Amino acid sequence: MTRGPVEQPADWDMHWRATKMDPGVLAAEARTPRWQAQERLVREHFRSFEGLEVIEIGSGRGLNGLLYGTRGARATLVDESELPLEQAKEIWGAHGVEPAVVKGDVFSLPPQLHGRFDIAMSFGLCEHFLGERRREIIRAHLDLLKPGGIAMIGVPNANAPVYRAWKAVLTRRGTWPFGTEVPFTAAELSRLARECGGRPLPAAYGSFVGSIVNHGVNQVLSKLGRTALPVPQVRVPGLDRLAYELLVPIVRP
Repeated sequence: MTRGPVEQPADWDMHWRATKMDPGVLAAEARTPRWQAQERLVREHFRSFEGLEVIEIGSGRGLNGLLYGTRGARATLVDESELPLEQAKEIWGAHGVEPAVVKGDVFSLPPQLHGRFDIAMSFGLCEHFLGERRREIIRAHLDLLKPGGIAMIGVPNANAPVYRAWKAVLTRRGTWPFGTEVPFTAAELSRLARECGGRPLPAAYGSFVGSIVNHGVNQVLSKLGRTALPVPQVRVPGLDRLAYELLVPIVRP
């Protein structure tokens, strides 16, 4: 029997131990086109963040969930690793917000979470699955939503040349740290959303200039032992479709 490709895991605990808990990271995320697209859509669709039930799956430290929480939403974080959830409590506490946390597998979440949320989101999760599991992870988001709720799915953009070149170099060197990671096009993500019964909304992209700095210039500076540059969020219409960040919102009818 022919077997398909096998997903390669990453050591996420090692990643979170090595990643500094930078107090400025929340403000930096709030300046990104990814967050601005979410904020605009939430205000259009729900009018306010106040009282929304939101869940971030594969959350790590739950940075986007914290942005919702500081604006009045009630947030739940889900991750299969205990370490980033403990780190999230510390970071969130510094902002006067407390998340509910669930340690568990996103493919087998407690039934009581299903149909409960206005927003289900993930950032850097779906690209780590292959084959049918790429569809099933989209379905897992939609299962958590109330009718009319929105899944906010952030993934690497398959059409981002700087990211693809950076990943290719690390893969050839044998130093790629994130296991299986297959980026999406907006078309693939939208198709999978429709197959799961969702209604995809227009895609939003990050900053192409920011991608050049983050996955190009800063990678060189890191190798030289130099301090990374702040990632600019300059918008260049047209070129931003080649940015690393891709966000596709999906409505559950």
